[in-house]
Formats: sequence, C-alpha cells, structure tokens
Amino acid sequence: MNIPKTDLAVVGGGPAGLLSARKAAEEGNSVLLFDSKEKIGFHEHCAGLLSIQGLQDLDLTNLPSDVIQNDSIKGATIYSSSGKSFTVEKKQPTAYVVNRAKFDQYLYNLATDSSVDVQLSSRVVGLERNNNSLNLKLGKNSGYKQIVSSIAILAEGRFPKLNQQVGLPSPKRDRIVFTSMYIMKDLKNIDPNYVELYQDQQFAPGFFSWIIPIDGSTAKVGLASTEVPASYYLKRFIKEHPSAKLKLKDAKVIKKMNGAIPLSSYIKKTYTDNVLVVGDAAGQTKPTTGGGVIFGGIAAQFAGKIASDAIKQNRYDRRFLAQYPKLWKKELRFNLSIMKYVRNYLNILTDKEIDYLLQVLNKPRLKKKISEKGDVDNQKKIVYRLLSDFRLWPFFIKTGFKFLLS
Repeated sequence: MNIPKTDLAVVGGGPAGLLSARKAAEEGNSVLLFDSKEKIGFHEHCAGLLSIQGLQDLDLTNLPSDVIQNDSIKGATIYSSSGKSFTVEKKQPTAYVVNRAKFDQYLYNLATDSSVDVQLSSRVVGLERNNNSLNLKLGKNSGYKQIVSSIAILAEGRFPKLNQQVGLPSPKRDRIVFTSMYIMKDLKNIDPNYVELYQDQQFAPGFFSWIIPIDGSTAKVGLASTEVPASYYLKRFIKEHPSAKLKLKDAKVIKKMNGAIPLSSYIKKTYTDNVLVVGDAAGQTKPTTGGGVIFGGIAAQFAGKIASDAIKQNRYDRRFLAQYPKLWKKELRFNLSIMKYVRNYLNILTDKEIDYLLQVLNKPRLKKKISEKGDVDNQKKIVYRLLSDFRLWPFFIKTGFKFLLS
C-alpha cells in the first residue's frame, strides 16, 4: 500500500495552524493541514478584539470589510463593582473588533491560496516517529487512513491530545476559565470607540466581564470565569451589575456562544524531534485577557519558518528545531510571564482595593502616562511604569504581601 507523503503536516485549523501552514507553503513546501471540523470559520467562539499593531506584525492589516465589525476602538474603560472607572485611551484607533468566524475563513483562504492542502473532517488520532519521519494515523471519517510527514506542527487548540504522544506537555488544566458571550442589540449609552471591562469577582470569579461595541447600540457582552456554568454568571451580570445593567436593560440577544481558555501560561517545552507546538496547544495565550490570536500567530510564523528551514536542510532533530523556542520566547516569554502575575494579582484584590487602585490611576499625570505607554500586547511597559511610580508603592506593598501569601 502506498502511503501519501508530505513535507509538513499541520494539525489544527485555527489561526495558529493556518498561519504556520501558510508560512511554510509560501516557501515552496508541500503542506497538509488536518482539521476535525466540517468547516473552518463556522463558530464565532471568542470576542475578536485584535490590536492593529498585532495584525501588522502578522501582515494582516488588509482585512476584508466584512471581517471587521468595528475599526474605531481607541481605548478601554475599566469599572469596579461600585461604579468607579478608569479610562485608558489613544488619539487614534488601536484595535479592531472582528467577526472571528469570518476572520478564520479569511485565514483559511490565504492558506489555500498559498497551496496548503486542507483536509476537513479529518482527525489525527495517532502520531509516531519512525526513523527520520512521522507516521500520522487518522480517524475513520478522514479522507486518508495514514500519512507520512517529515515534520509536524501541532496546533490542536486549548485541549491538545497529541502533545503527550510525542513526549511533550500540554497546558495545565488547573487554570481554565470558561467563557459565555452574547451578541446583543439595543444597548443604551455605549461608546463605539471604547471597550468596557468590569473587574468584579462577584460577577466573574477569577476573571472579568466585558462589553465590546460593534456600533453605538450593538455589542459583544460576555465574561470568563473559573466557576461554572459561565452562562449563569453572564445572566447575573446582565441583570444585576450596578453599572452594566443600566446599559443592558431591554437589550435583545442575537447570538450565544461559549468556550474555554487555558491561562496557566506556556508549556515548558514546545518542540521535539520532528515536532513543533503552537498556539493554545502551547499555552501561548495572554493570561490577562485570554487573547491568543496575536501571540499564537507570532509563534506560528516562527514555527512555519523553522519547519521550512528543517525541510530544506533535511534536519528534523530536536537540536535543530530548538531554534523555534528561542525565537518565540525572545519575542513573547517575558510578556507572558508578566501577564500571568498581573492576572493572579488582580484576582486577589478586594472590591475596595480595586476602587482605590482605579482612584489612584485616575490622577491626571499617571493617567496620561498609562494612556501613552499602554499596549495590550506589550503589557510589560505599563507594569514597569506603574511599579516605578512612588504614589502606588504603599498600595503595592500592602497588597503584595497578600499576593505572596496567596
């Protein structure tokens, strides 16, 4: 029996898988991408708030108009449970709200235009190294039974199953947040230029709630929580939150969606012989916000390039592939580590402490500094700024001891 062969096999058709596949295919390699779903871009399973700078880093600034739902996000307002608020803003738009289903469809089209062979309804159930190549076993509904590939990129998403088969770790499940989100219309008093974030452990234990405007009366309203079901907390948030309920009263639900995000930070090892891991499967998601498209996409570009170099040089050993983690960690690791501490720190603050923090941040000079230096994808900048401001030291010392003890 002749077993089909390919230079690169990519497992998973999310943004990280599609971007890595496209990168390798553009350099002239044969690339097969397998996804278990019948269609890529069918579910809109996340909020779709993407920084313009991050999209530029991925060379994705020319998104089709039907993908972009709002191109005028200039900032965000953070609310405490008592209604106190703090707004960080830029003079120009810094983020797009995108339809994630159509965004994924767009990435799929870019990949296939670059000659990536996408096999849908195809689940890879087994992965085994054989000499200097990989044998991939596929499920019964797949078009192939088996594939031989020189190298594989694993991009299975938040709950990967193949990492373990090649001796690599998976993101820990001790820090999962479960999401619930509605698209709602007929909201009152929302500004289409500003995202609203609600840091309130009563309504979103372990994370936060959000209102992300699509226009002046339509928005994505959701939350993530370590407690389940997230949908219960979302209903409470809509009906009972002191500030949000005034905007959401009488608003109508157009669409509902749910999901889960691993926030335990990146796995310790993202490569081995013939294999690289990217995206959520590698824990390359931002612990502060749960966003994974930009960071996972950056790592995916590196993975596609290193896979292509490996094919050209016929080098699939782990020593050669160790270039991949060096590249992505140089770009992302410090920010991911900082974000993990920030998220854990925010989760231990009481409502009164959040109130006080927002009150201090609203001081004109400090607020201006945060607005100038704030960057959703490069949060270490603003953390340094806050830690260097002596006005916050008493608060950080007091709450810092509690954080260390927790």
